[in-house]
Amino acid sequence: MVHPATVNIVEVLSQLLRALKPIAEVNGLLLHFEAADREIVISCRPDIIVHDVTDLVCNIISYTLPGNSITVGILKEKEGLQVFITNTGVNLYCVAEVTRNCRHKIVVTGSTENKQTRFHFNLPCNLREERKIIGPEAMPAGNKAIPDFYNEIRKRLRSHFSNADTLVAQLSIMYPNEAAFLQKINAVIISNMDNIFFDTSVLSREMNMSRTALFRRLKPLIRQPPATYIRSIRLHRAKELLETTDISVGDAAFKTGFQTQSHFSKAFAESFGFLPSSIRRRNKAATNE
Repeated sequence: MVHPATVNIVEVLSQLLRALKPIAEVNGLLLHFEAADREIVISCRPDIIVHDVTDLVCNIISYTLPGNSITVGILKEKEGLQVFITNTGVNLYCVAEVTRNCRHKIVVTGSTENKQTRFHFNLPCNLREERKIIGPEAMPAGNKAIPDFYNEIRKRLRSHFSNADTLVAQLSIMYPNEAAFLQKINAVIISNMDNIFFDTSVLSREMNMSRTALFRRLKPLIRQPPATYIRSIRLHRAKELLETTDISVGDAAFKTGFQTQSHFSKAFAESFGFLPSSIRRRNKAATNE
């Protein structure tokens, strides 16, 4: 059980935003942090706050097109504190998926006319005057209230930005025409899954587009180069095969268009953080139990 900790909540959020900022920038978004005070000491559950802010920001990144901005801030109120997140470019008021996994009660307001949304949750906690503060670098091992930012974010990004079905589902809510385009892209890639010669050039010919036109239309949707996206779909399919069948690592590599098992294993480890052979060992262990 994680107990409440006395923390400088401004520093907690500031550290979190430093970890999230490069991800926003890669996706063509600006990420800002606003706080009137440099230090606000409170007794709270910082792990839950970090979880919810991370979840909200990652979801907002998923739905917001490049060229816009996201702002995270904290306000003092009579009842306690308010943590808020705003975005420009799209009104996400009706997109329930953005707040679905949050543990705090999230209040959402949106403006279709101004294409922006505001999310906030309240912290009904007493402001503290103690000077003994637990910061991100000083959390005791037994009460690690702030998780490993990068591992948490990496895990969420795989779900938000790499899974083909997730991307289509997200686009279908706000941009149905682009969702249909991406669905066709995915169908072409999947139909060529075992073709080791399939690449961006082949994809552009199949779509009757120039490589330049394909890149310009596709990259804002998938937030990565088309070649990286093709490899991601191959790797997710290989992972699914290894987890649900008795296929060998070499056969999984061959069926998903990799020329060599060594190249496949290296790409797999870079994407998922572990070797494909570990899935086979885990499956064998489960069978023997």
